[in-house]
Amino acid sequence: MTICLSPGGSSIYNHDQLSSELLVATVDGITLLELAENGHWAKSAQTLVGHHVCALLRDPESGRYIAGTHDGGIFLSDDLNHWRASNSGIETPNVFSLAMTFEAGSTVLYAGTEPAALYRSDDLGENWSRLDGLDSAANAETWTFPAPPFIGHVKTISIDPADPGHLFVCIEQGGLYSSVDAGENWIDHTAGMPNDAHRLLIHPQRSERVYLANGFFFSRSDDGGNSWFDMADQISRIGYADPLLCHPNRPELMVVAGGYATPDAWATGSAKSAIYRTEDGGDHWSQATEGLPEEIKPSFEAGCIEAAGEQSRIFLGNTHGEVWMSADHGASWREVVADIPWVSKCFHADLIHGRLVLNEEDVQIPDELREKMAEMVDRDG
Repeated sequence: MTICLSPGGSSIYNHDQLSSELLVATVDGITLLELAENGHWAKSAQTLVGHHVCALLRDPESGRYIAGTHDGGIFLSDDLNHWRASNSGIETPNVFSLAMTFEAGSTVLYAGTEPAALYRSDDLGENWSRLDGLDSAANAETWTFPAPPFIGHVKTISIDPADPGHLFVCIEQGGLYSSVDAGENWIDHTAGMPNDAHRLLIHPQRSERVYLANGFFFSRSDDGGNSWFDMADQISRIGYADPLLCHPNRPELMVVAGGYATPDAWATGSAKSAIYRTEDGGDHWSQATEGLPEEIKPSFEAGCIEAAGEQSRIFLGNTHGEVWMSADHGASWREVVADIPWVSKCFHADLIHGRLVLNEEDVQIPDELREKMAEMVDRDG
């Protein structure tokens, strides 16, 4: 079996046994890692080279792979070796997110893009149709992005495992929106929170419980996103929470990772990342440090968890081309590979590696977030 690790694709897998292949979406194609008999993971192939892959899915029924890329749109493959572009109906080359569900036994795909729009495919990615309902969602005209060219995007898509028509999208930056009719109409859940929405996790057994990670806001809702319980103080070393995972069979076991402050502060060469875990569904969080460097310079951009019964493996990919793994629900970690292309959503890796410089006057960060950044720096010295 094969699972995928990407910033904007599938992140939770539940199988009869743990997989021996891991596909990692990188800034230069897709890296295939294979598990050897000695328990070590090793790179065995690189495919779709030359494309910055942000989202990756594998349809379990057909075995087809779907990749969302920056500047190239959607690519499809049935064997991992041969890829073809498939952008019929998609109006932009920048695909940030992909999601998959099943309706009446058939696979349904969703793609989120920059500029922020949502597309649907009912034929395994051959053709796409734009869901115009998101275009007319409340406050859509205000969606933007802090850095040039200031264009918002659909960062992630979440689908209720109990209801394929119940969707959430995180707009960066625009906020959190949900639909109960497969994307025809949308509800804005952003009131009272920063609009820098990164990732929403739906409880696999209680759909009304959702978790939201975004810039300086980390919270849980027990009513589908209408009200929130703030947990940000419990992950105090993270200002930019992003990978957020739970064990599908034991959802009280969760992991969140992210960088210190926000990406514009990472130009110092370090995101000062951290990982936190909980064993009680988010009531209490603790920082995971065992096996990790004292300072984690890369930004963790992608995460996935695979469960087999109560067993699990958690993988995190970062902007230095490293993949880290935990086999004990996030309590301890080990590096499984360190020499693949960077794993990065858009330009984050370029910031950390000094290949991109953002002038402060060009970065449009709301005053409330700048204040939170200043508080974090003052607190931690």
